[in-house]
Amino acid sequence: MSPMKNETRSKLLAAAEQILVLRGITGLSVRKVGEAAGLNPTLVTYHFGSLGKLLEELRDRNMNPVLAGWEGLEQYDDLDAILRSWLAPLLMPAAFTEGGRALVVIDEIAARGEGDLGEQVMTAMQSFSQRLRDMLAPYCPSLDPTELRARVRFISAAALGPPPRHRGMTGVGVEDELDYLVRFARIALKE
Repeated sequence: MSPMKNETRSKLLAAAEQILVLRGITGLSVRKVGEAAGLNPTLVTYHFGSLGKLLEELRDRNMNPVLAGWEGLEQYDDLDAILRSWLAPLLMPAAFTEGGRALVVIDEIAARGEGDLGEQVMTAMQSFSQRLRDMLAPYCPSLDPTELRARVRFISAAALGPPPRHRGMTGVGVEDELDYLVRFARIALKE
C-alpha cells in the first residue's frame, strides 16, 4: 500500500477512534468520520468497504495489544503481581487518540457493535475473564464463582471509569493510577 493510502487510512481510523472516545459509537457515521478526518467521507468506503470494516480494524488495533499484555499472566503466583499484570493493559492508551484509552474503544465496540463485531470482542474478553478468575480463585477461597465473577466485573468497570471515559484520573499519572487500581482490586476481592 502506498504511503499516501496508509496516511489516509490512518487519518480515517484516528477520526473514528476520536469519535468513539468522545461520543461513543452512536456518534459515528461515515459522514462524521470524513468530516473529523478533514477528508471526503466516501474515502471511508473506498479504504475500508464499510463503517463496520473500519470498526473491525479499530477493534484489532486496540484489542490486540491488550490481549498481548495478558499473555503469560499465569506465570505469576502473587496476588499483586496478577492484579498489576491484569490491570496494566486496561490502562493502555488508544491506538490513535492521545488521551483516550484502548479499553474505551473496545468497550464501545463490544457494547454497541453490530453482529460479529461486538460478539468477537465479548468472546475474547469472556475467555480471558475465565482464565483470570481461575487464577484469582485461590486468593479468594470464600468467594463462590458467581461472586468472584461479579467482583472482577466491578474492578473492570473501575478501570474503564465512568463517562466521560477519558484517559487517566485528574492529576494522576498512569503508574499512580495503576497503583490505585491494584489497591482497589485487592480490597474489592476481600471476603
